[in-house]
Amino acid sequence: MRNRISRLASGLLAFAGLVGLAGGALTGCSSPTQIDRIESRTPPVSFQTYAWGTEVLSADTGAPAQLVELDTELRQTLGALLQSRGYRQVQGVDNAQMVVDYQIAVVEEEFAGDPTNESWDAQFDSNAQSGVVELPSRTGAPRVTLSVGIGPQNAMPIWGGSATKLMVRPEDKNERQRILNKAIGELLQDLPPAS
Repeated sequence: MRNRISRLASGLLAFAGLVGLAGGALTGCSSPTQIDRIESRTPPVSFQTYAWGTEVLSADTGAPAQLVELDTELRQTLGALLQSRGYRQVQGVDNAQMVVDYQIAVVEEEFAGDPTNESWDAQFDSNAQSGVVELPSRTGAPRVTLSVGIGPQNAMPIWGGSATKLMVRPEDKNERQRILNKAIGELLQDLPPAS
């Protein structure tokens, strides 16, 4: 299932990159989350247990600190949703009825601006009039794509998909948590309670 998630994520990352290029250098502050959910044709199934199919990212793996932090937060958010629906985590994919695979990636850095407010964008102009707000110290806004797939081991995912969102304030933990909660909730809205 990991390879299928990787292919799904690769296609969506390419799509997100094209969207970013087509959108130009400035992106609105309130850009919507792009959601692409798995449309399963599998008849209803009943599961009670799950295991992680994805290893935890850590600084020891050489992953950037931003990805390690997002990985930890994503795993906590996914785990909380699964627990709230009655699923029980077990050790090892061979002991689980379903496997939870995920990937998270920072696609690109963009400037976050407000195309409807010319004075905001004037701060980037070296010829801007006096009194215009100075360039903020943190203007990079990462476009984050997360992919989630849940289903039996070595089978196509039944639930999940991909979500892409521009995080205007990546340093704000509450903002990141709000975005993750919303994206995971939308991606897994069809995941039934454990039976």
